[in-house]
Parts: sequence; C-alpha cells; structure tokens
Amino acid sequence: MTIPPQFSHLGLLILAALIFHGMLWARNGRFLARQWRTILAVVAIAELWMLVTDPIGGWRGAWFFAPEKVLGIWLFTYMPIEDLFGIAVVSSAAACAVLVFGYSPRRWI
Repeated sequence: MTIPPQFSHLGLLILAALIFHGMLWARNGRFLARQWRTILAVVAIAELWMLVTDPIGGWRGAWFFAPEKVLGIWLFTYMPIEDLFGIAVVSSAAACAVLVFGYSPRRWI
C-alpha cells in the first residue's frame, strides 16, 4: 500500500508524533498531564515564531515545499498548513522531553 503523495508529509508527521509522544507519555503521563500549561505555552510560542519567520524564509527562497506532496492549503503563499502541525509536533515533543528528562520524578539526566 502506498500513501498518496499529497499525504506523505502529513503521514510522516503523524508517525513522528505518535512515536516521540508515545515514548515520553508511556511512563510519564501523569507528570506530563500536570504540565499541560507549560507544554501549551511552548507550542504557542513556537507557532507564533513560525507564523512570523517561515513565510519570510519561503519568500527569500531558503526552502520550498513540493506542491504535489502537501494538502494544498497554503498560508501566506509559502507555508503549507502541515508546517504548523510539524512545528506543534516538534515543539511539544521537545517540551515534553525537557520536562521528563530534567524535571520529572523519574528524570534520566
């Protein structure tokens, strides 16, 4: 079974979200659930930063997305909607990892 090209980017993001968050939440779910405000704040700041800087980078030609590999919903002409989901996955996984490894009762560092 092959994934249609327009869903490839979104499919990989969903897979990454499930793997990274699954590993972090499997043993630390209660702790992370109590930290939801911190995680949400990190995601909100990352999304805001992305909404400001990503269109500038696309306009300047620093990167591009192949139109046939995204859903086709564009923000500010250069930014596919999957990009917002991508930064949410990365920033929330990073926030969860920092909280777990640095501040949880079972911290690994």
